[in-house]
Amino acid sequence: MPIIILLLTFLSAPLLASDLPEGWRLPTEKELIAVPAGADSLSKHAQIDSDFNDDGKLDRAYLLKSINYPGEGLVVSVSTPQGSEWLVLDRVEWGAEYAGAGLKMRIKLAQPGNYTTACALGYWQCGPGEPAVLVLKRAAIYQDRFDGAVAIWFWQKETQQFKKIWLGNAGDLSRN
Repeated sequence: MPIIILLLTFLSAPLLASDLPEGWRLPTEKELIAVPAGADSLSKHAQIDSDFNDDGKLDRAYLLKSINYPGEGLVVSVSTPQGSEWLVLDRVEWGAEYAGAGLKMRIKLAQPGNYTTACALGYWQCGPGEPAVLVLKRAAIYQDRFDGAVAIWFWQKETQQFKKIWLGNAGDLSRN
């Protein structure tokens, strides 16, 4: 049942193929329901909506498939004073042997709150601009990658761009 709801939500979004950025397409139904070994199918998401840049307008993040290579990307339609613009935040190229593979990333809404970062967990020493604890003041994009790495993409008003902060891997989240 959750997969059907996810498909209906994704397919009912007011997005046409002609509206997508060049080089990207919506995943097929088969690609949406393909689940990597050991993954929790209930947490698989391909679209989230929120006001990421805090301008009072809805922004949309999608997992899209490339039409130029076997791979996928995290692509965001963010509102601007002129309308909206597409930003490719992350992309993965799988190689020819994985053409037609299902989505390997998942996204969901990261709620405001405190998040322990990868550097605080000891993956590396925290550097300049890399906090031990990320304090989110508004919703952001939580990304779970195929390799188990987890990151949050949040909008920085000062730079008018998304910034990524690594949280470690999925196993670390139980410690947050």
